[in-house]
Amino acid sequence: MGAASRRLVCNALDVVQADGSTSGHRYRPLVPVTAGRVILIVLGSIGVLAGIALLAGGGFLLYADRTQREDGYLTTPTKRFATPTYALTRTRLEIDTDGEGWVLNESWFGKVRIRGESPGDKTLFIGIGPQAEVARYLGAVAHANVQDIDFDPFRATYLSVSGRAPQTPPVEQRFWAASASGVGTQTLTWKVRDGDWSVVLMNADGSRVVAADVDLGAKLSFLLWVAIGLLIGGVLVVGGSTALVVLAARRRQSPAASSVPPSAGTGSGGRPAPEPPDRSIEEPPPS
Repeated sequence: MGAASRRLVCNALDVVQADGSTSGHRYRPLVPVTAGRVILIVLGSIGVLAGIALLAGGGFLLYADRTQREDGYLTTPTKRFATPTYALTRTRLEIDTDGEGWVLNESWFGKVRIRGESPGDKTLFIGIGPQAEVARYLGAVAHANVQDIDFDPFRATYLSVSGRAPQTPPVEQRFWAASASGVGTQTLTWKVRDGDWSVVLMNADGSRVVAADVDLGAKLSFLLWVAIGLLIGGVLVVGGSTALVVLAARRRQSPAASSVPPSAGTGSGGRPAPEPPDRSIEEPPPS
């Protein structure tokens, strides 16, 4: 090894020693991850997933509120309902606000709308009435009750009830809370009330074979605020959970096993001690 190479090695060692004397540490191993940190990381990850779910729910509600409204009503797609009997019904519509009447005002859940149009030349009747009165009127009449509705893809499940023809047409009944009848598109608007209710679709003359293209709408004015609340909550939960994961995953360095005394690398007066002369330079080359 030549003199220049030996000089470079010595200078490198001097830099390492100077760095060690400045920091006061020779080796700083990482602290191992503890069980508590693992638990915090797992909880933070679950929180991130929950926050993402809140964001997805808020985004969906916001999309529905902005794109599925018509005249202020959140509206379903128009679908065909049909039965070879005398009436189509949807029973067991139970509404119980437990005395909290403010829930049913127009700013929250105050009105529903049912629109229907008969595909033929028959006059369509749409009515909402107390369940007990509707059951008394159609108790012995052949009709079909809508049990379940799937929209994607659309499929309506009916429960057929055998019986006879109605003795009087529906337009002559006086128990309807709201009703609409006529040719073409018929619109029923009902202010929601506590109680047990039934929805009925019939031909206005009470004849057999009922068919109608129907859509449903509701004024859910609170939906926008629910969506905004979910979005804000999702952002806060994701942010807090992410910070928890990051802080728990950081691995601090442990103190050095041995420290260099501050006075070891300095001379008197706080100045660095002079470096020893490079003896390799003073040595004469070998003969």
